[in-house]
Amino acid sequence: MSKSSKLKGGQAAVQALKKEKTKHVFGLIGSATMEMFDALYHEKDIKFIGVRDERTGTHMADGYARASNQPGIILAGQNGPGATNLVTGIAQAAAAFSPVVSIAGFISTKDKIQDAFQGIDQQSLFKPITKKTWTITKTERIPEMFHKAFHIAMKPRRGPVHLNLPRDILSKSVNFKNSQYTQTNKSHKISSAKTNIIKKAAKMISSATRPVIIAGGGIKNTNGHAEVLKLAEILNIPVVTSAGHGDAIPFGHSLNAGQMGPRGNPVASRLAKEADVILALGTRLGFNSTFYSYENINKKAKIIQVEIEPTMIGRYFPVSIKICADAPTVAKQLCDEITNSRKNKKIDLFCFRFSKWWYMNGGI
Repeated sequence: MSKSSKLKGGQAAVQALKKEKTKHVFGLIGSATMEMFDALYHEKDIKFIGVRDERTGTHMADGYARASNQPGIILAGQNGPGATNLVTGIAQAAAAFSPVVSIAGFISTKDKIQDAFQGIDQQSLFKPITKKTWTITKTERIPEMFHKAFHIAMKPRRGPVHLNLPRDILSKSVNFKNSQYTQTNKSHKISSAKTNIIKKAAKMISSATRPVIIAGGGIKNTNGHAEVLKLAEILNIPVVTSAGHGDAIPFGHSLNAGQMGPRGNPVASRLAKEADVILALGTRLGFNSTFYSYENINKKAKIIQVEIEPTMIGRYFPVSIKICADAPTVAKQLCDEITNSRKNKKIDLFCFRFSKWWYMNGGI
């Protein structure tokens, strides 16, 4: 690309997707976003997967996002009904903290919503079910807004974002500079817990007689199973998974007891009901896992809850230790703390035995 390229808004949008290393776009072809479909046709690095209905396409994008750990893209070809068909899938993605980027055509900026063909207030429609919703008002801002959309979708806690693209914005041609196509840095600062909190949590779980780890979406969505399993192996304690996240850790591991709760298996459910200390890693302990009831977890258990979303800590059950941080990072911190603590105890025991031998032998 030259230092300055004149592109239609639709072409700029596809270039922005390409810069984000987008490999797949799900969608239903329609006239409202035709400039994007034309550009996708000529873009060989992005595979377009056509669907029969935007509703199924949104669920496909959601599934892709969860499986690939990358944003799932859904492109609605029409404003109005094409956009409203996205709602169920986007609401589901919001509930699952799935990074879906939905794009829909919109009426021209000069038209009034109530008088335009298939005109509805799409900005207000998507706002309650997304992390962020934008209606782009200038063609020049397309690269910037796509950049922000990907960034926010992947930023913890992840979730869907929505872009409304008016017809005149997509069809207008403007000059774009290369600097406008900077790729989003999808890496985000990983939050860790304070040392004193880690020491307290490590002591609590190490001294437990019936401890259990509950691994949730915060482990699955970050591919953090290795850290969890290392901690479980060090402590030799079972791991159960929260509802809907049975694949958070490998099924074949000897310490994996499976999904707990009212929809879980008897073994995992019993472990949660009988545990004296529960280490909840990346889980809200929400409705599907507990029914918000002590029938599914031990009422007397001390709970160490690790969540990156502060409003979810202690929301449904009283928590003994609150840790607002990245779940896999905390699991690693606990591993390091417990390992170092055991090494220090061995050194202290050796020093004690040596001192005793030295004394018994007259200091010789």
